[in-house]
Amino acid sequence: MTWKTKATDRFVLKFIKVYMSAPVSTVLVRVLPNVRPMVLTLLAVCLGICGGVAFGLGVAWAGGVLAAIAQVLDGVDGQVARLTGTESSEGAFLDSVLDRYMDFSLLFGILFHCLRYSTHLKLGGFILTPAWLILIAALAAAGSSQVSYATARAVSLQLSYRRPEYAGKGSRTTVIIICGLLTPLWIHFPLVALLYLAIHPNIAVLISLVQLGEKEHEAG
Repeated sequence: MTWKTKATDRFVLKFIKVYMSAPVSTVLVRVLPNVRPMVLTLLAVCLGICGGVAFGLGVAWAGGVLAAIAQVLDGVDGQVARLTGTESSEGAFLDSVLDRYMDFSLLFGILFHCLRYSTHLKLGGFILTPAWLILIAALAAAGSSQVSYATARAVSLQLSYRRPEYAGKGSRTTVIIICGLLTPLWIHFPLVALLYLAIHPNIAVLISLVQLGEKEHEAG
């Protein structure tokens, strides 16, 4: 099990790595024993970015498919590195950095989709204007980046910060994938993903910050 997941993996991401990425990794190492994890990392990021482009072009279902493949490959690179004994701090660092480019590509692809199809949509009497959609996307970008940044910063400072639950990359990307695949049924499903990204990660980070403050107060 140790080669399939990392200690920091949670819930959705662990499920994806164990039941989807691991079978691919096993076959890949057997067929291409000299495959380099970095090649897989770059392939995953390229597919994720292409997924964002697909969302932006209005082909959200294709964006969902590409994002799903990228998500699976994102687990494969690390597993292949562990199976072949080629793990490195540099590889792990680069993987984390490139993941952010994939995240933002998908996010802004969804924004362009929403600007194209969901502008002037009425939600409970509220009309979505381009300005509101851009604001929602900005909140989504802030929340998504803070989940990773706050966790990494807390670790570097050795703080007892609890990583936000159910707001990690696996959960966020899964919501994007599902909404993308469901778009043929309702063109505004990417808007659902955008709203989720704007609300849940930010709330999760704030809850973790409040919990940290309470621990610091008790310790003081």
